[in-house]
Amino acid sequence: MKESTQLEFWKGQLLELQTLDGVMYKTQIVKNEDKHLYIQKPVNRMNRYMTVTNNMPVTFYFHSEERVLYAFESRLHFRHNQLWFTAPHAKNVRKAQRRRFFRVPVEVELNLNIKAIENSEEDKYIMVTTKDISGGGLSFSCSFKVEMEKIIPGILHLETNNNQNTIEFNGKVVNCIRQENDLFKVSLEFIQMKESIRSDIIKYCLFKQVEARNKLKNYSL
Repeated sequence: MKESTQLEFWKGQLLELQTLDGVMYKTQIVKNEDKHLYIQKPVNRMNRYMTVTNNMPVTFYFHSEERVLYAFESRLHFRHNQLWFTAPHAKNVRKAQRRRFFRVPVEVELNLNIKAIENSEEDKYIMVTTKDISGGGLSFSCSFKVEMEKIIPGILHLETNNNQNTIEFNGKVVNCIRQENDLFKVSLEFIQMKESIRSDIIKYCLFKQVEARNKLKNYSL
């Protein structure tokens, strides 16, 4: 990143980090104090906490306001039972080569056309609740197993304080895992989606991110 570029981090900002062994975790900034950025304890896609050691080297990923993905190297530290790292200098931040979308944990209504699942000729919709959403896809829980790479049409209902948006999409099944409660967690990747529609989903995720930021209180590891 050019040194002339103003680099900002803010409370509630979502970050992803990667350990030396290549495992990805997600976290959120809870405090910015004197160039020290305090974060929630990172969790992986299975919502399991990251094992952290002091002075641990990691790679951070974040999106700019222009939705460009950047990365930088840093080290994790402890202070007063909180986890933190030093804000990077702009010259040490690079544009990431891969596209990533942050998954925001949020429960919204989702209608799925299970015609493809049941190999039926009749359109039939069921209602489920999302577990998380991102610009790249979503996940939900259901009582039945879904075949990998199956294409499922769906309707997503996104509501903010002053707007309700109904989004039709096609999702490809990229993961289906049986959980301890005998339900299946299904992850879908959006396919053949217009960027204007994807932008609406990202805006909603940012809205939920800010909403969650305002609820953060008394964080500790």
